[in-house]
Amino acid sequence: MTAIEYRRLEPVTVYAASGVAPGSDGVPAVIDRILPPLHDALEGAGVEYREPGTFWYEPLDGGDLRVWVSWIAGDEPVAGDGWQVVELPAAERAAVTTYRGEMSGIADAWGAFMQAVAADGVEFDGPCREVYLQADGPQSTWVTELQQPVA
Repeated sequence: MTAIEYRRLEPVTVYAASGVAPGSDGVPAVIDRILPPLHDALEGAGVEYREPGTFWYEPLDGGDLRVWVSWIAGDEPVAGDGWQVVELPAAERAAVTTYRGEMSGIADAWGAFMQAVAADGVEFDGPCREVYLQADGPQSTWVTELQQPVA
């Protein structure tokens, strides 16, 4: 993990699909279940989409999480079978760090990041996001930006 910086997040329109995970331990299985069909639906429809992929997580009652996976929509987004067009809002201020490496270590990176942000005395203000800046090749080379909007 790199140092934490605080900055504005710009709004972005994405093609997204979601599922519900029974807590954070269930997130990888949900991603494995919803990401390939989203990719196939976008490819099959021939709509313009691009990297980076963005995932975000919304807490639900009972400890469950709504898990969203997405790619940036092209210039003229259209709704389709297998995805939603979602406008991720701007965040005037967000804590941001970069995680490099295997997805098996990302939960620990999130834990350390959230503890550090809380220690800075700021309040979380909306769902956290993962932006996959480099996700080709072996996971050991992946680069993921962790983003947490704050008040």
